[in-house]
Amino acid sequence: MPSARRPPARNDELLAASERAFAARGYFGTSTAQVAAAMGVSQPYVIRTFGSKRELFLRTHAHAGAAIVSAFRAAASSSEGAFDPKHVGAAYRALVLSQPASVLVWAHAFSAATAEPAIGLESRRMFDEVYRALRDAGASALEMWDFMGRGMLMNTLLLMEAPRYADEYDFAPIVDLVFGPPFSSARTAVADGHRPE
Repeated sequence: MPSARRPPARNDELLAASERAFAARGYFGTSTAQVAAAMGVSQPYVIRTFGSKRELFLRTHAHAGAAIVSAFRAAASSSEGAFDPKHVGAAYRALVLSQPASVLVWAHAFSAATAEPAIGLESRRMFDEVYRALRDAGASALEMWDFMGRGMLMNTLLLMEAPRYADEYDFAPIVDLVFGPPFSSARTAVADGHRPE
């Protein structure tokens, strides 16, 4: 779990920049110098503020996961008491299109979990938060299996940059189905981290 170091005044802004840096290369492929550059600060500032690369990733992952849980809880609270997978799924899709870095950081933690026990602990904690948000929204175990399976497919497509390269492969129709109407601006927007107009 992240340490209790005092966060800087612009914590959300720094962690959003950290999300973008880690989203591009994952935990193992990203240096603190790259994160510092994305934040617009020095590497010593990053270490002084966050402690270590692992601690920075843990804080970044918690920040990204909070956005996901918040999207699920907001969508569930407007569903009038019953779990509505289409409504909650639309909220996740909107998050993916508007904040793909958050989703990518969340997914990158799964691949780092076996090599870094602290990241494994954090990824399980956050997965449990997502599970509880869906359970509290009224989802049954079977509905969660279906819903989360679809979400993991979306995460996998993002991780392999499928929206950017879909036209080169036979799987383009599944990318269009998962991310929305088949128009190239949606693919470019997801790949570039922007929401389509």
